[in-house]
Amino acid sequence: MKYGEQDNERQIELKLGQELEITLPEVRTAGYRWTLKDAAAPACALANEDFQKPGAVGGSGTHTWRLKAVSLGSGMVQLWYGREWESSGPSKTFHLKVKVQP
Repeated sequence: MKYGEQDNERQIELKLGQELEITLPEVRTAGYRWTLKDAAAPACALANEDFQKPGAVGGSGTHTWRLKAVSLGSGMVQLWYGREWESSGPSKTFHLKVKVQP
């Protein structure tokens, strides 16, 4: 199952062993990055993380996380977007509530 910016604040259900993929745009050349704050533990675990570089200098790329449902229960995927050195907090957030069922 694939999710993106349009799925922010959504609640989803997964079956045990199923994977989800979240892909979000990111402008690393300007210092903006998504940071995974919570991977919906203990219901899910991070399986893979990847960043695809932009085709043009200064362009945006995409950051992708794959999570796997590893135990029954609920959790929240939380991602923050911003510059690490800025103390004002994230400029954007992404949340996905996950419920894992048998």
